[in-house]
Amino acid sequence: MSKRSSNGADVFAGLVIGVVVLIAMVPKPVWIALGIIAGVTVVAWVIYAIVKKAEESRIEAAKRARAEEAARAAAAKREREERAHSEKQHRVDTLGESNASLVEEALAAVKQVAASEAARAGWLGEVDFSADISWVTDSFAKAHSLREMADRLSALSKPSADDRRILAEAKATIAELENAAEQRVRLISRCAVEARHIDESLRTEREDAKVAEQRAELHAKLSAMLYGIEAAPQTTSKDSAADAVMARVQAYREIKQQIDTARSAGG
Repeated sequence: MSKRSSNGADVFAGLVIGVVVLIAMVPKPVWIALGIIAGVTVVAWVIYAIVKKAEESRIEAAKRARAEEAARAAAAKREREERAHSEKQHRVDTLGESNASLVEEALAAVKQVAASEAARAGWLGEVDFSADISWVTDSFAKAHSLREMADRLSALSKPSADDRRILAEAKATIAELENAAEQRVRLISRCAVEARHIDESLRTEREDAKVAEQRAELHAKLSAMLYGIEAAPQTTSKDSAADAVMARVQAYREIKQQIDTARSAGG
């Protein structure tokens, strides 16, 4: 056991001595070059690690920013939807379902008018319908309140003459308020229709102007081509290869006919 250990120690010592001898045999400039290469390699690796870490951090920050932006957009969308639903429900509660639908129709028409090219270009002048919407909403709200109160009165048993009289007045007032408000809604909707017509007219005018410009350009080019053709010297018939070939064909046919005639006479 001790002999094998001794042999192993001798082998290890021999390897160490061999390595030392090899190292000693390497010239000093080579060690310097190797040291420089190793140093440059380490520096390059450190720089690469730093740049990679910075890029990963930038990508991660961009991902977080996009996620936060998407979350904010989703939250804003939910808030808009909830607000729109709340406003719609409020209109139904205060105006009645049918009148609320008419107000929504008027609001949609107002958006269409504001988004039209005619409005943006100033063809429609002032397009602030806030006073109209307020008046329509107020009229429908008064009509709805009157109807609710009239329904409560009409639900009472044993209606009197005064009940019937005031209910008739309420019904007439409700009809008057709702008719006037509905006519205003129709007028606002008509504004949206007319704005679309003006937009179509403006698009048609632009298309016509574009076609007219193209027509003028083509006329000018075509006139120039025609002038160039008319000004160029005309090719005479003798310069025409087609005419020359047809002349030769005709001459061949005449000679052939003469030969056939002479053969017939000789026969």
